Amino acid sequence: LRIGKVRPGGKMSFAKSSMISIAIGVFVSIAICSGKTYECDESQCYFQLKPMETNEDVNSMKFLLTYEADSVVVDLSDSVLPTIPTSLFVDNGNKIEKLDVSASSLLAIQPDTFAQAYALEILNVKKNLISELHNHMFANATNLTAIKCGSNKIKDIGEFTFQGLALLENLELSNNKIKNLPRKLFAGLRRLSVLQLQHNRIVELEETLFEDLPELSELDLSSNSIEKLSKGAFVGTPQLEKLVLQNNRISTIEPDTFSSLRSLKALDLTQNSLKDLPNELFYHTTSLVELRMNNNSFVSLNQGLFGNIRTLEKLELDNNNLQWLDRALFKNLRKLNTLSLANNNLGNFAPGTLDHLKSLEVLNLSRNGITSIDAGLFQRLRFVEKLFLSNNRISSLKNRTFNGLVRLEELYLNSNEITQINEEASDVFCAQQFLRVITLKGNRLTRFAPETFECLQSLNVLDLSDNRLQNFSVALESLNVLDLSNNRFTSLPDDAFAQLENLSTLKMDNNYLEGIPKTVAKLPYLALLSLRNNKIKSTAADNKLQALKRLYLSNNEITHVELEQYEDLRQVYLDRNRITAIPETAFAKYRKLRNLDLSDNRLTGPLENRFRYNDDLNELRLDGNPLGRITSATFRGLGGGLNMLSLKNTSLIELTNNPFEPIVYIGSLDLSQNNFSKLGANDIQGGEWGVYELFVNGNGVNFEDLSGLRTMLGAKLTTISVAANSWLVPDDFLANKVSLVELYMKGAQFSSLPDDFFRNTTGSLNVLTISNNQELSTLPTHFFKNVPLLKKLTLSNNSLSVLKPGVFDPLVLLKLLDISENPLVTLDTELFAKTYSLKDLILRNTNLTVLPLGIFDSLDDLATLDLSENHLSALPTGIFRKLYSLEKVSLEKNGIVQLVPGVFDGVSGLKNILLGHNELSSLHPELFSNLLQIDGLDLSHNKFVSFDLTATGFQNTVLVLGLDSNGLTSLKISPTLEGLSVDDNKLSSIEVDQSEDSFSILTQLSAARNRFTNFDSFVKFRALNFLDASFNDFTELDAGLISTQLQALRELNVSDCSLRLIKSEGIRQQTALTHLDISNNNLTSLEIGALSTLPSLQSFAFGGNLFDSFAISNLLATLPELCNIGLEGTQWKCEFLRSLETPMQESFVSYSFKPQEEGNQKTCAKDFNGVCCV
Repeated sequence: LRIGKVRPGGKMSFAKSSMISIAIGVFVSIAICSGKTYECDESQCYFQLKPMETNEDVNSMKFLLTYEADSVVVDLSDSVLPTIPTSLFVDNGNKIEKLDVSASSLLAIQPDTFAQAYALEILNVKKNLISELHNHMFANATNLTAIKCGSNKIKDIGEFTFQGLALLENLELSNNKIKNLPRKLFAGLRRLSVLQLQHNRIVELEETLFEDLPELSELDLSSNSIEKLSKGAFVGTPQLEKLVLQNNRISTIEPDTFSSLRSLKALDLTQNSLKDLPNELFYHTTSLVELRMNNNSFVSLNQGLFGNIRTLEKLELDNNNLQWLDRALFKNLRKLNTLSLANNNLGNFAPGTLDHLKSLEVLNLSRNGITSIDAGLFQRLRFVEKLFLSNNRISSLKNRTFNGLVRLEELYLNSNEITQINEEASDVFCAQQFLRVITLKGNRLTRFAPETFECLQSLNVLDLSDNRLQNFSVALESLNVLDLSNNRFTSLPDDAFAQLENLSTLKMDNNYLEGIPKTVAKLPYLALLSLRNNKIKSTAADNKLQALKRLYLSNNEITHVELEQYEDLRQVYLDRNRITAIPETAFAKYRKLRNLDLSDNRLTGPLENRFRYNDDLNELRLDGNPLGRITSATFRGLGGGLNMLSLKNTSLIELTNNPFEPIVYIGSLDLSQNNFSKLGANDIQGGEWGVYELFVNGNGVNFEDLSGLRTMLGAKLTTISVAANSWLVPDDFLANKVSLVELYMKGAQFSSLPDDFFRNTTGSLNVLTISNNQELSTLPTHFFKNVPLLKKLTLSNNSLSVLKPGVFDPLVLLKLLDISENPLVTLDTELFAKTYSLKDLILRNTNLTVLPLGIFDSLDDLATLDLSENHLSALPTGIFRKLYSLEKVSLEKNGIVQLVPGVFDGVSGLKNILLGHNELSSLHPELFSNLLQIDGLDLSHNKFVSFDLTATGFQNTVLVLGLDSNGLTSLKISPTLEGLSVDDNKLSSIEVDQSEDSFSILTQLSAARNRFTNFDSFVKFRALNFLDASFNDFTELDAGLISTQLQALRELNVSDCSLRLIKSEGIRQQTALTHLDISNNNLTSLEIGALSTLPSLQSFAFGGNLFDSFAISNLLATLPELCNIGLEGTQWKCEFLRSLETPMQESFVSYSFKPQEEGNQKTCAKDFNGVCCV
């Protein structure tokens, strides 16, 4: 036994006995060997005990703590222990002041563990697998002030567990499985100030549960299943200041619930099921400062609701359904500084609604459907500093729009419909002299008056990206950041940025520039220049750019590298260009270069001496170049080491003489998608410190020699990923890999591995993949005994035909298990009995015919279960009964004929159910009635002939329903449905059970390939924003009816419907529509005039009709927002298509093409720009 000394205040670290102790600063390693006595003579003792060292009885261990002072801190965290050794306190009960046993795989705490823990003040057992806390277990640990039991599996707590802990101040029980809290659980804890109960399964709060907690100041009950708050819920907590109830199921709060909470300062009711609140609810919470009620279902709020909380400073009501606000609602909130109302339906505000908010500093009105702003709306908000109006439908700005906002600093107008700011509105921002940030990203700006921004002498950030700008001229000395990406710039005047002398960041990605604009040379402080996705031919700049450090030129048309004018580059991105060669001195003067990306060019190897002066290089990417060969001279000069070296898909067939030897260390080396037949002993050693992560995936040939992996510096290696068609695993593959965290073996062929194969990775391996191994048919029960820390295990696409009970028992920390695509047929009931921590289980395509009842009973953390592509024609009642955390289940392609009503009992949180490709023809009405909310239910490719959602017990809980390919002839849905897909059926109508008080909120409908002959079934869904009605039989399309009834429609597809006529009588302007497809019909002409009612149209497909010409100039003039047109399906004349080229280029309009189904690709003898022609 070797003992390490630690200086007072230091921490003792752990190393195995076979390793050398290394002193680093004040830390000294201690080696713990297998034995019964562990010694420490310092104030802080760290013992990291691993499985191979704890084969003896845990309770027989001895701990000799000889520090002379009275108190000692013991840290056993990150060990692997079944329980806390009771002997720890037997000899040291008067010394141990703090004990940390977090993340140590504890399965239980014995009732007498703390019987002699007389000095213990702080106990941390977080992140373990403890399932129960016993009565009186802390009876003698009366000095405890903090107990941290979060992130365990605790289901049961004795009513008297904490009895006698009169000094306890902090109790953490979060992230457990607690459903019931015994009535006297907290009795006597009169000093308790913080109680954390979040992320449990608490359904109800007893009225007197907290009555003996007079000092409680913080209570967190978030992420439970509480449905109701009664008036006595918080009685006895007069000092409570923070109450968190976020993410429960609360639908009812009694009027006097908070009446005793006069000290309450912060209340969070976010993400519940609240529709209204009692008017007097906050009458007594007169100290409230912060109130959060986001993500509920409020339509309106009583005008007196906030009348008595004059102290309120922050109010959040985002993501509700508020339609209007009473003008007196905020009357008494004169101290409010933050008001957030984002994502509601507050299109209009009554005059004076915000006038009382004299102290307001932050106002968020984003996503409310606002079309215009009354000039007086902000008149009295003189202290507002941040205003968010993003994602509305504002089309214009007027000079008085922001009147009153004299201290505004940040203005967000992203994603509106503003087309221009002309001279008449050029003063719109000028009264806001403190403005530092303006963002107009994602509007439709084609121009703005130069003086619009020139009056703002404090402006630092201007974002004009995602617009239609072609010119820019602004004089703003204060500007630091300018974003002009995703516009229509082809060039810039030489003096465009002449008066932006303090600009440090310029972004012009996704434009049409053919060279680096000369005007950037007039920016003396420019540090970042981003010109990605343009048409730039050269890296050359006209004048020196002395301050530039970050240059982004990805995805251009650059053929050679000229960087002479750049003085101090640190990051250079030249990926996805056409560079064929790099001069030897191209990067010579950039000794501080950190990141260099040359991937996806046309470079050939070996690129020797190109980086010899770049000692500081941190990342080098050469992927996708046909290098063919590299040598040690390729990396000469990179002595400082690389965090990333990527050589994917570089046509390498061999590595000889350790080409990476000049690089001191490589953090991540990626050699994937090459054609190596060997990685020999001298091929991939790297420099002095070796390689930390190695990826050799997608290798084109089989490996014959992997001796290089065996001899790599294993102490450093944390990741190995090898994937090839076939390769053999050496028995000593992991012999020296003591730090390995992730191991991926894809295509390795073996039927068994030595018993000690994983021994050296016992304390480190977290991720293991063994896949595509056709020889692996069984696993011995001890296969995983040396990898107890695994969190992700993938065993897909092997030949496993049986999995023995107990094989996964050592993997108590496992989060993901994938055993898909194996010929298993059956699974033992106890197979998953001890994989308590599983969150994702994938059993797809394993030939299962039956699931034994109880097989999933231990998996109460499971969130995702994939059982698709099996032969489970029937599921027994209760099969999912203990899967309390299940959110998604996949049951596609099983041949299921019927589901019994109780099959989903116990999984009330299930949100996504995939039942496609089965044999279902009906569902029992009560099948999903216990589910609170179904985000998605997929019943496509079954045998339903009729479907009535309103006759089920889940009609008001399902949000999205899929019924494609069922042979449906009748369908009735509920008005609460938001998304519906019924492609490939026989429907001619859709019924909806709606009324004036309950109208349909369906927003997405796909009904392609049915038998609809008119739009009557569609126009009743007035909230639609997406409609695919292609491949039906309409003959006529009533555009007037559609534009009147479906004003919210953004995308409409009526292709392949035999349309002969589009009726335009009564047509209204439809500003929301951006995508229209009328292709492959029988229209004889393109009526361009009628398109004037679609001013926002961006994508228009009309090929495949009975006309072979149209007036391109008229089309472009009528549709100013047009970005692309689809012409497929018509036999156009090549000469006609050629005539379209210039006007389309001038208007920045391109062609769009529909995705072609596999095996049905069309070819044409002749084409122009990809469009077939003759």
